Amino acid sequence: MNKIKKHRKKICPHCGRKLWLKEFYPLKKGGRSSWCHDCVLKYKREYYQKKLKVVDGTFMHRKLHRIVEHKGYSTRIFWNGNMLSIMQRHYHNTINRELAEMLGVSERSVTRKARELGLEKDKEFISSTSKKNLLLAHIKGKELGYPGCFTKGMKFKGNQYTGKIESE
Repeated sequence: MNKIKKHRKKICPHCGRKLWLKEFYPLKKGGRSSWCHDCVLKYKREYYQKKLKVVDGTFMHRKLHRIVEHKGYSTRIFWNGNMLSIMQRHYHNTINRELAEMLGVSERSVTRKARELGLEKDKEFISSTSKKNLLLAHIKGKELGYPGCFTKGMKFKGNQYTGKIESE
């Protein structure tokens, strides 16, 4: 039987060294990468320095696609001056979900930053929003067949009213 001789060494086209196969990254579809570990790491470091690194400990996050800052063990959202001015102008009369979409952050981040800055919602805005939500809940309840109000003793199973209201 003819045995196929396996090549155990490979030449890196970037640095020109002849290295063992274990010195090359494995590929998902089989085989090995053309550049060795050292050349790949060197390239990645140079690319990071040129394209991704930003001054003052901030950098572009690959998954979030936004600038973040690294403090100790945690990575935080980098709030620039424009984002802070939008927060201060619109927080008092805008729903947090809409504000989060405007700024490109989560609702929780908006809430945390507002607390940090000492911002509060207007009382009129809160009351009007709660009235709208109560009206929408009432309309949705009627669509689902619920009575006009919820009282003690009412029982619900899923989306259906199953019991009777017991009078005292």
